[in-house]
Amino acid sequence: MPGSHEPLRADARRNREQIIDAARRLFAQVGPDVPMDEIARAAGVGVGTLYRRFPDRDELIMAVSLDNFTRLADLARHAEESEPDAAAALVSLLRSAFELRLGTTMNAVSARAREAVTDAIAVVEQRDLVIAVARRLLGRAQESGAIRPDIDIGDTLMALLLMSRFVPPSTDDLGEMVSRRLFALMMDGLRATSGVPLPGRPVDRQDIEELRRRGSFAGFGKPDRGDSSAVR
Repeated sequence: MPGSHEPLRADARRNREQIIDAARRLFAQVGPDVPMDEIARAAGVGVGTLYRRFPDRDELIMAVSLDNFTRLADLARHAEESEPDAAAALVSLLRSAFELRLGTTMNAVSARAREAVTDAIAVVEQRDLVIAVARRLLGRAQESGAIRPDIDIGDTLMALLLMSRFVPPSTDDLGEMVSRRLFALMMDGLRATSGVPLPGRPVDRQDIEELRRRGSFAGFGKPDRGDSSAVR
């Protein structure tokens, strides 16, 4: 499993990073069923090297998921610390999450593999950090009047995860244009306007966890067992 290996030599570590980077690109562009030999070619390694590092597809997808959450946590810290405009920082963080296609990758693994990766302490810690930062930025942006007040972090994350699964991959100019337009449209929907009020009530993280328990969502990790203190 990712994270359970002994420390790697420099060349082995480089090969592993190249494989993960190539897999991330191809999962987003082609889909998680992309042939393993195509991933190996894109990474510049032999198929044997790929399988030594990742014996099956689920393990490779889990490694990409772990790496994605770690990257996103670093980006979340940077966005919060370097951008004084909370709305701009939130948009930057959401764009990064969208580009990483977290929903697409996590939805592709088997149920057993998904449970393994979402139970991993490293993933839980990184996921909670990302959600905590996003919630703080959302709250600050709402206080400033930049983001509509009738939403919670759950509304934002569910919209992002759904869009990341269905937006066409950016393999050409058309795909890139459609991807950017739909993301901009989603962001515009978050901004404070005089539009029609949303039905129901703001969706919070507990609502997402309840939907996940029902089998409706995969993406931001396992249920928090009712303990939301880590993300407030």
